[in-house]
Amino acid sequence: MSARPNTNKAPQRGATRQANQPVNTQKPNQKAKRQPFNLSQHLRQHQAVLMESVVRLLNYPMASFMTLMVIAIALSLPGGLYVMLKNVQSVTDQWEQQSVISLYLFSELEDTQALALSHQISARDDVRSVSYVSKEEGLRYFEQVSGYEQILSSLPENPLPIVLQVIPMETVQLDTLDILESLRIELEEQEQVEYAELDAQWLQRLASFLSFGERFVYALSSLLVIAVLLIVGNTIRMAVESRRDEVLVMKLVGATDAYIRRPFLYMGFWFGVLGGLCACICILAVSLWVSGPAMQLIDLYHSDFQLTSFSASEVVVCLTISAIIGTLGAWIAVNKHISDIELQ
Repeated sequence: MSARPNTNKAPQRGATRQANQPVNTQKPNQKAKRQPFNLSQHLRQHQAVLMESVVRLLNYPMASFMTLMVIAIALSLPGGLYVMLKNVQSVTDQWEQQSVISLYLFSELEDTQALALSHQISARDDVRSVSYVSKEEGLRYFEQVSGYEQILSSLPENPLPIVLQVIPMETVQLDTLDILESLRIELEEQEQVEYAELDAQWLQRLASFLSFGERFVYALSSLLVIAVLLIVGNTIRMAVESRRDEVLVMKLVGATDAYIRRPFLYMGFWFGVLGGLCACICILAVSLWVSGPAMQLIDLYHSDFQLTSFSASEVVVCLTISAIIGTLGAWIAVNKHISDIELQ
């Protein structure tokens, strides 16, 4: 009996598993389309991280409170100086006094020449009136004020010059000092005038003091802003170090730097906002505390001035600036330390 032929053929050498499988006639799927941006989901993620950062601050109440107080003190100093300068400027804005420019003429000048100059100056559009003070009137006034009647009467001649008291159209204010000073210089250039004096030197000194105060506040604010940046940056650095393992695990599973950075930025945001809020509360409390003695001092001068503190818009501006400072300090610190963790 003959053997049946073996119909099972041995697999050819070099054949692959894919060769034995049925051929897929479908075209390979192209790259999956990118999911569209979902705004509501993005906002929910930010809201969750925002609340999580608040919880993390509450988990360390003493450390968070001390950091907030340091930030509040650093921000309240320039804020308090700003309130003080604002009150001083509002007081000076209410002072509207008539200015007088005294023109001291040369002693050898005749009365007719002095009267002609007086009429010439009074015809100007920027001059309200001109008062003529003769040598005799000036001597009598000086005797009454000084009390040296006998000494002055023994002089061989009157040493006082003729004086023209010019009253400008502008009143004495901080914003009109330049106009009055330019008028004084112009009148002093008259050939009959030996010296011209503006009786607003006290206001000029006050304007110089306010200018110095503004620059001092700006310089101090800049230094304290840098201090707040360092405080927030150091706090965020410690927070990143305490969560180093967590950050490393998130990097290993593919989390982006923006995702890792987000909770620390919100932590810096809360430090800035709450520190600014505490600073505003401190400024309002100090303003309320000094309002009593300040009003008593104002009443002595019979003035209707009202002491002011931070307004609602200024509080919003203060909170906005403090939030920006806190977020910026957190941004600088977290970028540096996240990159260090990545290098390791």
